[in-house]
Amino acid sequence: MLHCIIFFFLLIGTVTGVRAQDTTATKPITTATTIYLKDGSQLRGTLLEETAESIRIKMDNLGEVTLALDKIERIERYTGGFYKNGRYWISNPHSTRYFWAPSALPLRKGEGYYQNAYVFVNSASVGVTDHFTMGGGFVLNPTFRDWQVLFLTPKISFPSQSNVTFGAGLIAVGVFNKQYNYDYQTGQELPSRIKANLGGITYGNVTFGGVERNASIGLGWGFTNENVASQPVLNVSYMSRIGRKMGFVTENWIIIPGGRGGGISILSGGIRFFSDRTAIDLALLVPAGAGLDTFIAIPYVDFVLKFGR
Repeated sequence: MLHCIIFFFLLIGTVTGVRAQDTTATKPITTATTIYLKDGSQLRGTLLEETAESIRIKMDNLGEVTLALDKIERIERYTGGFYKNGRYWISNPHSTRYFWAPSALPLRKGEGYYQNAYVFVNSASVGVTDHFTMGGGFVLNPTFRDWQVLFLTPKISFPSQSNVTFGAGLIAVGVFNKQYNYDYQTGQELPSRIKANLGGITYGNVTFGGVERNASIGLGWGFTNENVASQPVLNVSYMSRIGRKMGFVTENWIIIPGGRGGGISILSGGIRFFSDRTAIDLALLVPAGAGLDTFIAIPYVDFVLKFGR
């Protein structure tokens, strides 16, 4: 019952956040501009037109203004941000993934990021094209012996004419264990072969919204070696800006119950802090399901570094 209550409030927050309109923020722009005039004053706005003699910008408080170039000391241009209440906000540097679950939004060609979670989980993703993202990583074994975990996370995206993006992908995990034979004559264990265990999930998802605020609903089926799960996994995730360098993220996995079996859920919510090239997530993971009557919250932390375009 507890997990149903928690998920209900998370879902309500997701739907409300997507439908809410932020009347104080301007529409994201491609070229934000700060103009430094020779008299010492500064003007900030959206660059509309630039000629050999003048420049025209649009500001929130003054509207459109045309300035002669001989009155301008220098011009600074920014890309991928927006102005809100007269201040320049950088664009969300990590909009294609929640904590671990991917959104349907793609990385642009040549754009990528490195992500580290819990120190030991390392991954990277790169936009091969504007519609195909390839990712992969590994779990660091501190002993560098006996076992290794590798994973791949390819994703293809299908943007539509509206603010909706469709996606499909795979999260494939391989666990490689070194097998030993015992030599009774010498009393030593001798490595014989490496055993591979494969698992993961195939999924399809749809994302509503854009870089600064979006919600995703996905459905997938888990697999291990040659077996496919009979119960699908539902993912509901949401992210939104709540400050100039801060965002809210929630990611929720629910195994849909089949027959008389109860469902299992992993719910999460947390804060994302970011600059133009980095992001840090601080969150809590809450397992829930039949038989779990005790509330447990597991801390989650990750670090993301953007590279490329």
